[in-house]
Amino acid sequence: MSYIYPTVERNKAQFKVYFLYQTHKIYLGAFPSLAIAENVLREAEAIMLLPPGPPNFPESHLNYKKVVCLCNLRDHHTYIKNPIYLFPTYFSYYLSKDMILLFDLKDLFFFSTYKIYKRGNYLYTQDHISQQNLLSRFDIQNHSVLGKDYYFKNNNCYDFRRENLVIINHYKGVSKKEKGAQTLYITSIYTTKNIILGHYASEIEAAIAYNKGIDLLRARGIEKNFVPNEIPFLTKSEYKQIYDKLSISLALLEPHNKHKRITSNKLYRGICKDKNSFKALIGYQKKQIYLGNYPTEKRAAQAYNYASFYLYGRQGYINPITPVVYDPDTPRIAQLLAKHITSKQPTT
Repeated sequence: MSYIYPTVERNKAQFKVYFLYQTHKIYLGAFPSLAIAENVLREAEAIMLLPPGPPNFPESHLNYKKVVCLCNLRDHHTYIKNPIYLFPTYFSYYLSKDMILLFDLKDLFFFSTYKIYKRGNYLYTQDHISQQNLLSRFDIQNHSVLGKDYYFKNNNCYDFRRENLVIINHYKGVSKKEKGAQTLYITSIYTTKNIILGHYASEIEAAIAYNKGIDLLRARGIEKNFVPNEIPFLTKSEYKQIYDKLSISLALLEPHNKHKRITSNKLYRGICKDKNSFKALIGYQKKQIYLGNYPTEKRAAQAYNYASFYLYGRQGYINPITPVVYDPDTPRIAQLLAKHITSKQPTT
């Protein structure tokens, strides 16, 4: 038999309502007056007498979540604590009276255990330790963009049934491109600009190529918040075999990806604009040597000329400028270059 249990909380009278149905004892909530509590009990009893069908929500003191739970219990003889209503091949999860999420039955155990929360457009589940993006349960990465990396066939972004969900790109830095009957996977990575690392026959190869690109950048001292792709179904040896055979575009290793080697008229080599000054750089033994910042483009070009002559002698490139070098800067540049080579002296 259903009953109402009076209690006092924070010096206020509360009436807790318990509804008994068959072998189930269901807590319907606490209410500020006995009259409201009695109305809630009558509403619950009325719901259980209605013909089968998805819930509707007339004006009521009964929380909509309890209405959903009662309708599901009435129609399917199963009580689920979360606001879930079962259908033959799927189930609905009510985030509100009007916002209904759809899932396959294979997800029922998970969503009957964990509640779904919404913050803005972000849907997530939560346990005692952490939050999980709802999309990640369906192999959609956090960085994925709706319409580009995945889409819903029926345009209902709350229908998470797998037959409705199409994932185009599973991995970070990987995009799918179909060219006639051929499907290619393009890998790109962003440093100061987007760099294409290559075109690959499989999505797995493209994902591993992205990881290899991260490793190469880190080896050059370029540290960003890169997040590598995780491929848990490959063994370490299988992963390494693919990793080792993959080729990466040389554009990733070219110095101009880190330092833009131009001036306003593209006249001088080894110079780039840096805020309010001009930076001089020179390549030597697969490294970039920083020669300093200078107040004018001309002085930066003269610094490059001296370094080029110091490192390469008469075979080095000399920017077309007069005078060729700026003498007051040469001792400091020579001292800097000596750290990179110990036996080289300027050619005379």
